[in-house]
Formats: sequence, C-alpha cells, structure tokens
Amino acid sequence: MDKIDFNTTKLTQSLVRCKSITPIDDGAIEIIKKYLSSIGFKCTPLLFTDPNSYDVKNLFASIGSSGRHLAFAGHTDVVPVGNEESWRFPPFSATIEDDKLYGRGTEDMKSNIACFMSATNQFIEKYGKDFGGIISFIITGDEEGQAINGTPKIMEWTKEQNISIDHCIVGEPTSDKSIGDKIKIGRRGSINFFLTVKGIQGHTANGHRAENPVHHLSKLINNILSEPLDNGNEYFLPTSIQVPTFDVGNTAHNVIPELAKATINIRFNDEHTAESLINWMQEKINQIFSKEKNASCTLTKEISARSFINKEGQLTDIITKSVSESTGRNEKPQLATDGGTSDARFIKNYCETAELGIRNQTLHQIDEFVYLKDLEELKKIYLKILENYFLKN
Repeated sequence: MDKIDFNTTKLTQSLVRCKSITPIDDGAIEIIKKYLSSIGFKCTPLLFTDPNSYDVKNLFASIGSSGRHLAFAGHTDVVPVGNEESWRFPPFSATIEDDKLYGRGTEDMKSNIACFMSATNQFIEKYGKDFGGIISFIITGDEEGQAINGTPKIMEWTKEQNISIDHCIVGEPTSDKSIGDKIKIGRRGSINFFLTVKGIQGHTANGHRAENPVHHLSKLINNILSEPLDNGNEYFLPTSIQVPTFDVGNTAHNVIPELAKATINIRFNDEHTAESLINWMQEKINQIFSKEKNASCTLTKEISARSFINKEGQLTDIITKSVSESTGRNEKPQLATDGGTSDARFIKNYCETAELGIRNQTLHQIDEFVYLKDLEELKKIYLKILENYFLKN
C-alpha cells in the first residue's frame, strides 16, 4: 500500500472537491477517516438522526490511551455557492492560481482541518505514537445548518463513552492580517425575534376605516433601534441589533395590508442573556401596542446561541507561545470574540476551548480562497502547539 500524502495543499484540495453543502457529506468524512486511520487513529463514524432534523455524518477519531487529551474540532459542511456562473473557477474544482487555492470551503474550514491533520502526521512521525497523551478529532457535517445532529451529539456521545477531553482547538478561520494574530476565546450570542403585526385591511383611500400594520411595525422597529443596548467591554464588541427582513407580501398599491412581518437578529455580548433580551423586546412591544385597540403584535423567538467567554487559560497560553515561537513575532495574538457563532459554543461546556485558524477574508463569498503559503504557516503553528502541549508541560 502506497504511503498517504499529508501535503496540506493536496489534502485541502481533496476535501474541497467534495460537494458537502449541508447536510450532504459527499465523501468528505471518509477522506478524513482514511487519512487518520493510516497513521494509527481509531476512527468512529457517528451517524446521528432526529425527527426534527436531517441525518448527519460525523466522525470521532483518536490516538493515544492516557495522559492529557487535546482535541481538534472542525466541520466539513459548507454553505451554498450562490450563482456558480459568478465564480472565477468552478466552486468545487479546488483550482490553484497565483498562490491561491480557490473553492467553497477552502477558508471555512476545510483547509484548517487539513493543516491540523498534516501537523498531527508530522508530530507522530517525529515523536512516535507513544507521546504521552491523546489527540482526537471532532468532525461534523452540520455546523453551517441546524447543528442538531452534529457537534452537540458528538459531545454527548463522548460523555457517554467516558471520554474526557482537557482542551479543544476549534479550527475556524480566526486570523486577520497574518496567521495566528487573533485567537477567539468566546463568541457573542445570537437570538432571532419574529414580529407579526396585525391591523385591519382596507382601501388606501379609506385609511380611516383601516389600520395599517406597516406603520405600527415601522414605529416598533424605530423604538427597538432608538438606542444601543451597550457599548461593549474588554472582550466583546457592542451588542448588534439588525433587521434582516421586513415583509408585507402585498403587491397591490391601493390595498392596506392586514399583516406586516419583520425579523430582528441580535448578536449579544456577556452583558446580556437571551432571557433578559426577551423581556427587553416584550417591553418595547408593550410601549407601542399596550393602548392600541385595532392593532396587535405577536412575538416568537429563536435562541441560536448564548454568549460565552473562556478567559485566558492554559490553552490560550500554549497557543500564544506557539504562535510566537513558530512565526518569530513578538506581539501577542489578539484575544477576540467577534464574528458569528461556531461549534465552540457546544464544546466549551466540556473543556477549555479556543479557536485558531486561517485568515478570515473570503468565507461564504464568491471566489472563496486561501493562500498556499498560509497553509504551511498554519500547519507549523499547529505542530508547535502539539509539541508545547505534550512535550513541554
């Protein structure tokens, strides 16, 4: 049997060529299983199902039997490509041009998985399989979607199997101007509010006989946006309130509609809880509608994620040290919490977690790409983390 090539570029290309748009796997999990099995990992495929969601393929792979346990978490699923004709190259071709590797999932986050796999292979080649600890991979096919049958259930499974993880690196694209210059140690929470205002339908010429829900919903949104919830703090940006949808569904210019709907998304820091924001939203609604007789507002909500922060700890110290030793830079990485949500929100309930990966430049965009030189630099940092974690502590 020929030796499997753990070259970061080739491995990234193999993964990118899988059209793994959530929840489709298209062979991505099997590629990772094949590579890790070849260097001695015990690989356990995990197919999770739920009546309220789609089935998802996942993988837990580990090597080592005792000692400190460092996990790497990643996802193989990607977001849709959008208009394929707008892409410079076919989005799943993994084409290389001018030191750039193009394709959906190159940045978010198949390259990060490839880099940690390559670093792990080099670590085992250099120090052997008896390195005095445990390395594991937590890989899901559902991070971009509902995230019901993905990482939450993998972590539940590890608990059922009495698998104890000490620290976990989540390979999201966190870096900014250079590889390793930013580490995510927390994330803002996310909550969606769905507002439906009901009025009285009528002719636009007879407004006195109708009740326009658009006017009331507009007034409510202005009330919601009237002042910021906070100014942020040491680790978090200010809480963000956005209106992604405002829908009337009325195509007639001479009809006052009965219903008007809007969605409010709030990305909140650790100065708030989902529950406190629900109460705040209800107060805003009451201020507008408590005295209205012919208009009302119905509120439903969806908590996508809760804010959290892992204050500077052992893992952050090791990553910071490793970045400095690998890159030669003196300035410490920025400790940040910006961006969207990630599966760190599930893993942090089980162990200390930090996020470190490729530069965040083009994720989810047309012509998503990574620089080839960045792959090698990230691999070197990951290798140094493994060395500092298992050999120098």
